[in-house]
This record gives sequence, C-alpha cells and structure tokens, in this order.
Amino acid sequence: MPQKQGAIAVFVKTPGYSPLKTRLAHSVGTARAEQFHILSTKAVAAVVQAVSQQKPVTPFWAVAEPEAVRDSLWSQFETIDQGAGGLGQRLAHVQQQLVPPRHFVIFLGADTPQLSVDLLNEAIEMLSVESETPQFVMGPACDGGFYLFGSQIAIDPEIWLKVPYSVESTARVLGEQIQDLGEIHLLPELSDVDTVQELPLVARQLSTGEEWLEEQLRVLNWIQEWQAQSD
Repeated sequence: MPQKQGAIAVFVKTPGYSPLKTRLAHSVGTARAEQFHILSTKAVAAVVQAVSQQKPVTPFWAVAEPEAVRDSLWSQFETIDQGAGGLGQRLAHVQQQLVPPRHFVIFLGADTPQLSVDLLNEAIEMLSVESETPQFVMGPACDGGFYLFGSQIAIDPEIWLKVPYSVESTARVLGEQIQDLGEIHLLPELSDVDTVQELPLVARQLSTGEEWLEEQLRVLNWIQEWQAQSD
C-alpha cells in the first residue's frame, strides 16, 4: 500500500517586507527581534527538513508577502503565497492550495523553535491513518493559540473565519468548530514567542535532555546571551 503523502506549511513573514515580532521588538529592539525571528525560523525549518527525510511529506514556506516569495531566505523549500486578508482567510487559502490531492496538511508557525523532530513525527503518524472519520491534530500554545494544526480535510473557510486569533480562546474555539467533523488529537503544550516573557520558557524547554538540532541550540544560545546581557 502506498504511503500517505502530506504537506507541511510553515507560515513566515519576511524581514524588510513586514514588521516582525512587534511585541517582542518593543522589549528587545527591532534588530534583536529580527535576529530571533530568523534563528527561530531556521530551527523550525531544520526540524521540518529532518522529518521530510523520514516521512512522505513535502515542506512549503507559506510567505506573507507576495513580493517576497522568491526571497533568498526562502530558498530551502517550495514557496506559496499566504493570500490576502486576516489569518483565518490566509489559513483557508493555504489549506485549499495544499490538501488535494495530498492526504493531509500541517500548518506550523515559525516561532516555536523547541518543536522536536519526534513531536512532528507523532503529528504526521496521527494524520497518516486510514479512517472513515477525518483526523485532526492540534498543538496548543501556552497563550491559548496553537503552534501546530493538521487536518486530513480542507475545512470550510467559514469555520476559519469564525475563530478569533491571537487571543486566549483561539485553540479552544477552533476545537469547538471542528469537533463534529472528526477526531481531534492534542499534542503537548508548547510556548511560542510573541513577547519577551516567553523567551525564558523556550530556553527552559530547549534545556531538557532531548537531542536538539544544531539550529535549535543556536536559539538557546541566543536567548542565554540575551538573558546574560539583561541581568
């Protein structure tokens, strides 16, 4: 039996085209916020690259700015345009581009550098099962959002538009909107980075005994150096 083909879309913004990590920049400065964004993005990309060598998935950058889809920063994977509008519209747009004919699609943010290879593999395995009931996977973030979302079906765009984003109820409302469509699997909660308060949480998670990739350890070193300078 052929393996189920999937796609992983990493949602990114491009330095020089869009303001990056504005809440983090308010505390650490624009230059440092951009440094973190690039390091975090490279860490997530390294995890996705490692997994794509183990599983039948195709990685994509989902780029926020149409004029930046050919930027050299995004040369590692294929690129697609996120489309216009709010986050709900963009999630729907990317999903509709990638689901057929693939068996599943996974959305990732670029600000959870402590996402492990094992955890992403686990999400793929959950979505690779053959089932009469559609399968979903959600990785809840500590702030109420989600750092990962995977689906075997293209969700109605109206559902994406009903979800409030960047609030404490984001993941909960999304779960409520899709709970009657299929089975939802929850991954462990992780901290994504929107403000300076999340940096120590990410450093703590990257300091565990797991085998982290070199790109992930660079994020840990960056946070530790920032902490040392801030003390």
